Amino acid sequence: MKKLLKLMENEENTNKPHNEPHKRRYDWLKQYQFQAGNNANPTGRPRGKSLKTFAKEMLEKMPDEEKARYLKELDPDFTWRMAEGQPQTNVEVSGEMTSKVIRLNE
Repeated sequence: MKKLLKLMENEENTNKPHNEPHKRRYDWLKQYQFQAGNNANPTGRPRGKSLKTFAKEMLEKMPDEEKARYLKELDPDFTWRMAEGQPQTNVEVSGEMTSKVIRLNE
C-alpha cells in the first residue's frame, strides 16, 4: 500500500496539469496572427450598392408585365416574405391544459 501511495505521489509531482498554469497548446500559431496595427483589409469594405438596394432598383425599373413574370418564377413563400417581411418569431401562446392521471396496478 505504501508503495502504491508513493507511486501515485511521484506521478502527481511529474504530471501536474491541474497544479501548474495551463500551457497553451496554440502558442505556435502566434507567429501567424495579425500583429497590432497590421490589418488584412486596410481600406475596409468596398463601398457600393448593397444587394438589397440593387434588387430594389432593378425591380423598380422593370415594367409591370416583366415583374409579374419574374415573381411567378419565384417561390410563393419567398415572394410573400419579400413583400411582407419575415413572420414574427416572438409569439406568445397562453391557455389552459387539463390532464388525467391513470394508475395501472402491477
